[in-house]
Amino acid sequence: MKKTVILALIALFFGNIAFSQTDEFVLTWAIVENEAKKSDAEIANPKKVTKINTWTERGRKYLQVYTFDNVEKFYYGYSSVDIMTIWNGAQPKATRESGDTTIKSYDRMDFYFVGDKLVKYARTERAKEFFFPTHDAALDVAAEAYLKANELNVDGKKTKLINEQVKKISDFYQKEALFYINAGKYALAAPFYNKAGNLAKTGLTGDTDSVRVAVLNNCGEINKAAELYDQAIEFYNAANEILPSAKIYGNIYFCQLMKKDTANAVNTLQTVLEKFPNDSSANDYVNQLIEIYIKTNQTENAMVYLKKALETNPNNTAYLFNLGYLNETIGNEEEAISYYKRAVEVNPNEENANLNLGVLYENKAKVLLEKADQNYGKKNYQSLKNEGLSYLKLAYPYIATYAEVTTDSFRKLNAYKDLMSIYGKLSMMDKYNETKAKYDTLKSNR
Repeated sequence: MKKTVILALIALFFGNIAFSQTDEFVLTWAIVENEAKKSDAEIANPKKVTKINTWTERGRKYLQVYTFDNVEKFYYGYSSVDIMTIWNGAQPKATRESGDTTIKSYDRMDFYFVGDKLVKYARTERAKEFFFPTHDAALDVAAEAYLKANELNVDGKKTKLINEQVKKISDFYQKEALFYINAGKYALAAPFYNKAGNLAKTGLTGDTDSVRVAVLNNCGEINKAAELYDQAIEFYNAANEILPSAKIYGNIYFCQLMKKDTANAVNTLQTVLEKFPNDSSANDYVNQLIEIYIKTNQTENAMVYLKKALETNPNNTAYLFNLGYLNETIGNEEEAISYYKRAVEVNPNEENANLNLGVLYENKAKVLLEKADQNYGKKNYQSLKNEGLSYLKLAYPYIATYAEVTTDSFRKLNAYKDLMSIYGKLSMMDKYNETKAKYDTLKSNR
């Protein structure tokens, strides 16, 4: 296929080309290829390589290579009719089938359709051999050329041109990535997005900060979807350097967690809570930080953040329970009891607080009753026994509540067994028989 360009425009670019007497010039692939190769020779010339125009022209020529066959207009999901329309009704030179894929061949291009939806295109013939070992090879050359031009742009006269062209290249990279994104092949999409992201980092696309952040964040998202977590973090960090946000920090945290980089994950959560304490996700970040501290046995750190969280959310039963649990693990039983009771006051059916409070009292009773048995016949026997029984009286209401609210049948059976033991020691036979009936019924139905 040939591309027709108005003479007045093309003359701006190819002043050294001889034209016919008509008012149009037909731009062919041979001309585009030849101009690109001339550019290759020019950058090898010591005199020309230091000229900014050498590089802006090189960028333009290689963009012409990339866009020659209207490739910038091809998108995932286009139909074969759409392709023909873009190519002014041109018919394919050949059509072949491969499984569920139909391949239509044109000059320098093969299009792959599944269900008449474009899923892939590939360069062929000399175009592939010289300029397209990969889809973005020509774009890479153009990008490098404009970056070099920017280094030589001391007086700033070419800034607008460079910005426009670098922006165009960035958009083309992202367009290429869409073929792989729509196919769910994120690892193949990532290299294209990474190149767009690297251009966004330079600031040469001329975009606003918010647009640059959007591009960089998208680079992070694609790499995260591809499980390329180091690369994702790199682009998220670049976005945060421009316009930091709690959401981006959350994405960084997720990637670090997936890498099992706990130390940096903790640092990220601490940072986001310091910078964005009032963000709508702050409560979630606190919970995640606390969870990490608990899992890594950093009890003191977990308690610090739990208490901070409790200041703004005093009726959060999860915070109250965890503070009770952590105090219990380090031997602060009275503190543990206080937090468990507060959790139950907020929600009388709070499952975990009822269980732990009841078991804590039951264990205290067990210790005292064992001491009483050891001192049987001695003066302090009765006082030890009475104190032990008093703790059992404190324990059973909480365990009974737990037995009713838990939906786990195995745990419910164990709770009933504990209650029967307690009721027997307290001579509460009505309660014992009632609980035994529940236990037997549940056991027979399992």
